[in-house]
Amino acid sequence: MKIEADINQGQHKIDAYATGSITVAGVPYTTNIIVTTAAVVSGQLPDNIHSLAERHVMTMLEHKPEVVLFGSGKTLIPPADNICELLYIRQIGFEIMDTGAACRAFNFLSGEGRQIVAALFQID
Repeated sequence: MKIEADINQGQHKIDAYATGSITVAGVPYTTNIIVTTAAVVSGQLPDNIHSLAERHVMTMLEHKPEVVLFGSGKTLIPPADNICELLYIRQIGFEIMDTGAACRAFNFLSGEGRQIVAALFQID
């Protein structure tokens, strides 16, 4: 699905998502990615959200988010409880949703100037 993005200079926006691909700032990615308004990090997430571990979240926290979005693929699949607890203890807001909803939420929240980090798992 193509997303009509609000253009903010110097910030990454998610342009589109589809089965097996997420396009950020005009670049298509076919792996699971971490997206911030300033960077796209590939190769740092496991194959699926069930395998998400604390070390993956610590990579995300290096970007100092106020909110973390988890896009779990085609359907909403929550990460393990210890992942949610890790964010809760640090008082970092988080939302779990399917990847399409996470892409739309990322654009909306980043357009508000929020420090967002999204862990986006590809839609199978």
